[in-house]
Amino acid sequence: MTNVVTLLLAHQHVLVAEGLGMLLAAEDDLDVVGLAHHSGQAIELVAEHQPTVLVLDAELPVGDLEETLAEVGAAAPATRLLLLARDAHSATTAAVMAVGADGCLAKDCSSRQVAAVVRKLAAGEPAVMATAARTPGRDPSVELLVGTLTLREREILGLLTSGLTIRRISQKLCLSYQTVRSHLYTVFVKLGVHTQVEAVRFALEHQVVEAPGSLATERRSA
Repeated sequence: MTNVVTLLLAHQHVLVAEGLGMLLAAEDDLDVVGLAHHSGQAIELVAEHQPTVLVLDAELPVGDLEETLAEVGAAAPATRLLLLARDAHSATTAAVMAVGADGCLAKDCSSRQVAAVVRKLAAGEPAVMATAARTPGRDPSVELLVGTLTLREREILGLLTSGLTIRRISQKLCLSYQTVRSHLYTVFVKLGVHTQVEAVRFALEHQVVEAPGSLATERRSA
């Protein structure tokens, strides 16, 4: 018997959520357990149903996307997250994925494409990975900022960009959690950013580190 994949849809437009939900629910191996239309509702339903996959609108109202991803991960550590974004291949999307999402599709994708990626995520496979556009050179002011980073700070920024949580980075480098946080805070100050998403976006846009080829699946193990 085919294993049924449970999924929750969180989209700002009720009509879109209901329509996509009906199409996905028509698949024999997919079971839509709930629909959410803002981040708070999405977090509550994820905690209640513990779905295999959460399909999340990147522009979901109420709350910061990075915070929403963190709360979803805390409420349902085993739930995999598929982000629906306007552009699935932007540096911004890559940054968001690196700190929380397992896959990304453009909003103009078909329900069949969503179903296919949902099945991949449920099977533990990587989905669509956003990549940063390459630029031929780097602004001199950026060179100065990047030049202030120590080798350790670059290393930690690279691991963050590859999708590792602070806890996983601390374990990998045999450093304390607070030490890694301290290094990241220094990175934020030097680069003029305020969050992990902004730091990763900066790193990808300005080629401080290599764009990750695949996302770490360890992000919720901490």
